[in-house]
Amino acid sequence: MTADGSISDSVQPALASRKRIALRWGLWGVLSMPPTVLLHELGHFLVFWGLGFPGAALHYGSAGYSGSGDFSRAVMEDDLAAAAEVAPVWGVATATAMGLVATYLVVFACCWLCAKWKAHPLLIAMGYLSNARIGAALIALALPIFGVTARGRCDECWLERLTGIPLAVWVLPGVVSLVGAGIFLWKYFPRENRWVAVTAVVLGMGTGVGVWAGFLGPLLLP
Repeated sequence: MTADGSISDSVQPALASRKRIALRWGLWGVLSMPPTVLLHELGHFLVFWGLGFPGAALHYGSAGYSGSGDFSRAVMEDDLAAAAEVAPVWGVATATAMGLVATYLVVFACCWLCAKWKAHPLLIAMGYLSNARIGAALIALALPIFGVTARGRCDECWLERLTGIPLAVWVLPGVVSLVGAGIFLWKYFPRENRWVAVTAVVLGMGTGVGVWAGFLGPLLLP
């Protein structure tokens, strides 16, 4: 800033550059939400559809089938026998696991494309947003440490109930993906304005969650 209070010619281009970076990364952060969620849910849906589950359907934030509510209630009550009368437990477990597999494939694809093709903000945003879902499983894993017995509803939590395999085992691949991809993708943020881009993309992803879950998703895939 000069003595008369105006912004110097050397500062103006820097501010304009930061604004462009913030706008670009923020916009792609918003747009990363729909494909990230739908690719995960598509992993569930394709198994339901492929195994012939009646009424298999893809929704904006879930994939289901006829009787899925009754199945879920039975599982929450630890009554797998009752759940099996609604749908095959192994089939639901497979569909649940495939959602996780789809997410890990998306993260891998984002990292691979950044390295081999172009480090596009959409790929970076999708990589981080895909991995963000592991947070719910980590919270569910940590709650018993603090004496809380609330039962989580994350995919990993469902797999623990359906298969008897401990939650920690299901969480491990997500943690590996979170740490590995997080470190790998970090270098693709613009070095000189890294925190501008990081802040913008995080705010964009948060906005995208609200827009998709609160308006656009229910409108397109109720």
